[in-house]
Amino acid sequence: MKYFNFGENWQDYSQNYLTEKQLNEAEASLASLVGQNKIKNKSFLDIGSGSGIFSIAASRLGASNVVGIDISPESVETAEKNAKKYAARAKFICGSILKAKKLKKLGKFDVVYSWGVLHHTGSMYKAIDKAADFVKPGGILAIAIYNKHWSSPFWKLVKYIYNLMPKIGKTILVYFFYVVIFVAKFLVTGKNPFKKDRGMSFYYDVIDWIGGYPYEYASKKEIADFVEKRGLKLTKFVPAKVPTGCNEYVFKKI
Repeated sequence: MKYFNFGENWQDYSQNYLTEKQLNEAEASLASLVGQNKIKNKSFLDIGSGSGIFSIAASRLGASNVVGIDISPESVETAEKNAKKYAARAKFICGSILKAKKLKKLGKFDVVYSWGVLHHTGSMYKAIDKAADFVKPGGILAIAIYNKHWSSPFWKLVKYIYNLMPKIGKTILVYFFYVVIFVAKFLVTGKNPFKKDRGMSFYYDVIDWIGGYPYEYASKKEIADFVEKRGLKLTKFVPAKVPTGCNEYVFKKI
């Protein structure tokens, strides 16, 4: 079974879309979710750093030590290039959160951030558990996890099929759902889907969404109950803008 290579998507995104504007949007998104005062002069771990955009944002917001980890070598290479291009102080490591023992030397962090990543590891709850282990006492865990919806099993099947297809089949599927997702998002939100936040791109988000396998999801209660049993308290919750989108959670380690 071939899993989706997020690194290739991040490479294309960085080459064709990433600009200062997207970085400013990423900064605003990160500051809004976590709080700039909780990032400045703090250590910051970005799990599933992708293009490095949020590691760069954390550096710009004044984080004292920024580390990004990603399982994809293409993502790490892309993040390093972006950090250099935009003069950000951040270190990137190729590794899996599911093999956290190899990452123990990194220590603990004031802020552990993982947006839309842990549900793609193939073992979501184990990944969340490992991510929580990196949080210092009094520190913050900020994660985004796909919301559980009646249509979630259908999307899981779509993603599975996509990753079995030849390149031409993948392209056709992406453009088909490009239209479907555009219309659905417009009807649900009443807003132009092309106007993205977090520095993202509608086109590359569609590829990410259609191809993103492994794929897991959970309700607010399921995530909150799981994490709070590990000594963290839910302090902020932002519901998904669309039914199958990502719910955002901010936990504080007691």
